[in-house]
Amino acid sequence: MARALRLDCAGAVHHITSRGNERRNIFRDDRDRRRFVHYLGQAVRRYRWTLTAWVLMSNHFHLVVETSESNLSEGMQWLNGSYACWFNKRHGRSGHLYGDRFHSFLVHKEAYLREVIRYVVLNPVRAKMVARAEEYRWSSYRATAGLEAAPEWLAIEAITPYFGESESWRENYRSFVEEKLDSDERLWDKVQRQIYLGTDCWVASMRELVESKLRGDDHPRVQREVGRPEMNSIVTAVARSFKTTASVLRGGRGGAARMVAAWVGWYEGLHRLRSIAASLRLQSSGRVSDLVRECERELRRDHALRSRVDQTLATLTI
Repeated sequence: MARALRLDCAGAVHHITSRGNERRNIFRDDRDRRRFVHYLGQAVRRYRWTLTAWVLMSNHFHLVVETSESNLSEGMQWLNGSYACWFNKRHGRSGHLYGDRFHSFLVHKEAYLREVIRYVVLNPVRAKMVARAEEYRWSSYRATAGLEAAPEWLAIEAITPYFGESESWRENYRSFVEEKLDSDERLWDKVQRQIYLGTDCWVASMRELVESKLRGDDHPRVQREVGRPEMNSIVTAVARSFKTTASVLRGGRGGAARMVAAWVGWYEGLHRLRSIAASLRLQSSGRVSDLVRECERELRRDHALRSRVDQTLATLTI
């Protein structure tokens, strides 16, 4: 069977869904949900997505993502694959967690982004899991509405202009969502050709882009990674920022420098864990994961370390 066409290009806004195999639950408890949100935050940073809305249901999830590069398929493969491996290990199961490849359609930002964001956060209300959006913990609604702190990877600032003046936009957002609390409107009925949600003029322009797109399902990995820094360049740049040498960094005495090299390799270089481990002369990919997590914690509180990272990134051609 031919796969559904995807248009994956820089600046495109996508509504994404992914469902469990045979519609079975992919989230059994809050620990599962917390882990998925952890991976979601990593994916947003790693693939430089702009995430404006999300919700976790029992057997599926919804995301609204704008890509800065042509990497939606790559990012979703990493997100779903990482979570599925963790889920299967935790619950002692094997086999496919998801029923199919993720589904997505393109959203005309100016005409329909607000509608899609509202639709996503009202999923728990339509499913009669809660009476109001703010009662549901596992969506972007509460953070966007100002009812709880927002994670740094949720791009609230990207949707602020769609809801009025800066002083009142959150009130406008809450009112906008509440307008459809009792509505059974099917937004998907407006989707054209199973991939476009937008005005006729916009759909026509996007069809032209689709018809000019190469027919290969995905670009080769080597093409997708053009412009990303190699690990050797990253190690050299980090060593320079820390006023040490690459050999010292790799020799087990790198300390914070090695931690930063792992973080930059993961988020900026998009290198695999085993490739980062080999470059840093670490014995396991798991140690790379530990270093990346440690660096994330330190970056939240250590201004000097953030300056080191900024200095490193400034010397890299990305």
